[in-house]
Amino acid sequence: MISVNDSLKSLKAILEEKKPSKIVLVSSGYLISKLDWAILELKELISSDIKIIQVPDGEESKEWDPLRDLLNDFAGNGLDRKSLVIALGGGSITDLVGFASSIYLRGINYVNIPTTLLGQVDSGIGGKTAINFQGYKNQIGSFYEPIDMIVDIRFLKTLDEAQIIDGLAEIIKAGLIKDPTILEIIKSHNLPELREKPIIEELISKSVRVKEYFVGKDPRDKSIRQILNFGHTVAHALELKYGLSHGEAVLIGMMEELKIGEGLGETDLGVRSCLKELLKGLNIALDKKQLKIDWESILHDKKITGDEINLPVVKRLGEAKLIKVNLNKFVDRF
Repeated sequence: MISVNDSLKSLKAILEEKKPSKIVLVSSGYLISKLDWAILELKELISSDIKIIQVPDGEESKEWDPLRDLLNDFAGNGLDRKSLVIALGGGSITDLVGFASSIYLRGINYVNIPTTLLGQVDSGIGGKTAINFQGYKNQIGSFYEPIDMIVDIRFLKTLDEAQIIDGLAEIIKAGLIKDPTILEIIKSHNLPELREKPIIEELISKSVRVKEYFVGKDPRDKSIRQILNFGHTVAHALELKYGLSHGEAVLIGMMEELKIGEGLGETDLGVRSCLKELLKGLNIALDKKQLKIDWESILHDKKITGDEINLPVVKRLGEAKLIKVNLNKFVDRF
């Protein structure tokens, strides 16, 4: 089970166990300049030569060219199957590094050190790795688990409010689909209070357990794990098209998919009301006026088989399931 703490020192045990032949650290130039304290700690922990590889920041890293360049860097640094790659960054970097690690020499070890709340509660967990393709999210990738993920909450001090909301969207999702106690904690605090150490540690721990529950039941995302995609069918159809942050897109996506669930007679009316009140209490406003769903993006959704989509729906707070919905009926709900 992933532990939540405020120290990078857990990497030492990994190094002692694996005894890697070579170690490379992959991050963006922006993060390397911003997180010099973390780079210094990692260098002291490793106590040997460590090569730092720079990749683009954000979604720009999840493209063919950065993937090719990273693989060239792996080869140029002489990485072998006993080498270790450390991914330091948000979800885009851990996605890229995980995918590159999965295909280089048919798989080398990597460790995720997510630097965003979103990465710590969602994208760094579960072994989904991918790059975008032809303007669509996560179209080419693999399932490849890191040997560990290190959650150090000190990284969260550097995040702005929008980045906290990015991660909070996934935390709220975990509460809606599995653990309503998460929603109770959020309801009892304002946004600045949620950043305080004991509160954010508890929220991260609870969210990680929800993600691990579904991943453990369905590692290859064939059935029940798809419930974790709640809100994302609509979100992915908005995120790249409008340049929305992941969190804003997911919050809008959850709201819209709750409406769909209500229209299909699957979702209790109180669930959407709860989400609205939660966001109001956090002073988070969603601007949906000018947004139009990119249906081409939805047609590339991995939950589609033939003319049906496996749609995650929340029945009531903490209880979700998958239902098959005809694509035409899904479209008609908007």
